[in-house]
This record gives sequence, C-alpha cells and structure tokens, in this order.
Amino acid sequence: MTEEKIGTANASTNGVAQIEQLAKQLRSEIGWWSPNWPSTFSQIEKVADLCIAAHITAKIDLSTDTKLLDSIKARREKLSLSSGITTPIIGISQQMLAFGGAGIALTIGFIDKVRRFEPIVQKSLAVVGIFYSELILLSLVVLILYMLQARFRYPSIYFDKIGNAWPFFYYAGITPVSRNPLQSSKTRFDASVAYATDFVRFCDRVLDETSQDRLRFELQQYFLLMSYQAYVHQFALRLASLFMYGFIGAVAAAGVMFGLIWGGVL
Repeated sequence: MTEEKIGTANASTNGVAQIEQLAKQLRSEIGWWSPNWPSTFSQIEKVADLCIAAHITAKIDLSTDTKLLDSIKARREKLSLSSGITTPIIGISQQMLAFGGAGIALTIGFIDKVRRFEPIVQKSLAVVGIFYSELILLSLVVLILYMLQARFRYPSIYFDKIGNAWPFFYYAGITPVSRNPLQSSKTRFDASVAYATDFVRFCDRVLDETSQDRLRFELQQYFLLMSYQAYVHQFALRLASLFMYGFIGAVAAAGVMFGLIWGGVL
C-alpha cells in the first residue's frame, strides 16, 4: 500500500472514530422528545464532510481521467429503488377490506335467516366470520403500517452537506413553499419569487461545478440511493412478514376451531 493510500485510510479511520465519539456525547443530550435534535448533527456532518473531501482530493485528477466518475455514475444508475413485495401485499389487503365491507353488509341483511340452519352450519359460519374478521384486522394493520412507513423521514433529510446531493434531489436545492391547495395572491407571489431565486442559484452552482464536485455528488447520491434501497427492502420484508404470519395464524385458528366443532367440543 502506498503512503498516499495509507494516509487516506488513516484519515478515514480517524473520521469514523471522531463521529462515533461525538455521537456518544450528543446522544446523552437528546431527550425522549427533543424538537431541535437535528441541529446536533452539525458537528458530525462537519467531520464527515471534511473526511470525504480529503478522500476525493487525494484520489485522482478528474480533469485528465474520468473513468472513476463514469464507473460510479454507471453503478448509481443500475440501483433498483423499488420492491416487488409491497405492491401485491397492499393490493391484497385493499381487496380484503373491500370484500370484508361487502360481507359485513351482507351478513347484517341475512343475520335473521342464519337461525334456520343446522347448528353445525351455524357454528361453521361463525368460524368463517371470525376467520374473515381476523383477515380484515390484519389488512387494517398492514395498511396503517404502510402509511406510517410512507411518512418515514430518511436520515439524509437531516443533513445539508452529506445528505441529498442538490443536482439530483429537489430537497437540497428548492425553497419550501406552501402546499395548501387554496392559496392567496401573496402566497403564489412568494412561491414565484422562490422559483426565480432558486433558478438563479441553481444555474450558478451548476456552472461553477468542478470535476471534484461532480465526483463528490455522484458518490453522495450513489450512497444515498443504496441507503434508500436498504430501507425500502426492510420495510417490504416487514410488511411481508407481518402479512404472512398474520395469515398463517388466522388459518391455524380457523383450522383448530373447525376441528373442535367436528370433534363435538364446540
């Protein structure tokens, strides 16, 4: 290993150690509900930013060699940012809720006629009703968890320098404006001014970009997308596990109750 690589590796190790040490100190200052807790990240972000900048400066002269930049860009573009598990589970849960609502309405309309059936038929219908009620409850839990996950704020949101790279994501380059669908003239005027000023700043930043900046942005967005991918797949696996275990539990409970009915216990 060359001296340059050794120095870069040592700088990285020292940076990680500093971040971990700062995290231990700052964690003790954060209460259970601290509205301003993101402001404590500034020290950690400063250490990480300096460490990354040192890495990039020591690596390569991108004015003469763009292979590294092209390689990182190609890897970033191939990342998959969605999961094939979540959509089918949400679709099944929505269908269960729809059929469950229709089933409840149908049951209310014909509940008085159930008494005409044989006792074993009545008990079987009761088990089916319990089974479907469990599936409806499972679907509600899955949809609520999905909505909570949709409101999850990813860690990159809280950083200004090492979070979302401004050339790739609006959060780091666009001024927040009112999201109220009913807006006054002043609100629309302020949003228009924000658009104009953001456009000027955006053009200045793009035109002032250097090869080192482009490498930094590609690396930053590459890692951000990997982090996002990890969260998306973890959320999808959580939904899949919840749905699978809940469905298996409902089927097992229905099987046990049917067995007790046919065995004469119920």
